[in-house]
Amino acid sequence: MEPLAREATALLKSLSHPDRLMVCCQLRGGEMSVGQLEAQLEIPQPRLSRELAKLREEDILAARREGKVVHYSLVDARVHALVDAICKVMLGPDADPEMRVGAERAGEKQ
Repeated sequence: MEPLAREATALLKSLSHPDRLMVCCQLRGGEMSVGQLEAQLEIPQPRLSRELAKLREEDILAARREGKVVHYSLVDARVHALVDAICKVMLGPDADPEMRVGAERAGEKQ
């Protein structure tokens, strides 16, 4: 059980930064490009790039390049489940994984 506890602790540590947690919560609804994340979360691009790189280094995010555009997604079902649980606790039991941060302000899904 100790290896799993260490893995969970490392994941929670990675998610303990507000920008990284917001990125992961945003990606619950599926893959997004860096530009989409920047627009939705209003995190300046240099800071967003730094946090995305950290999440990739820690095997939390996967990246897919399409020309000049990089798309990010949560790496696996366990990461998705943990991020989903955190978001549900913070946003309430009816938190919709399809609801994006920017859409919450507008009152609609994106």
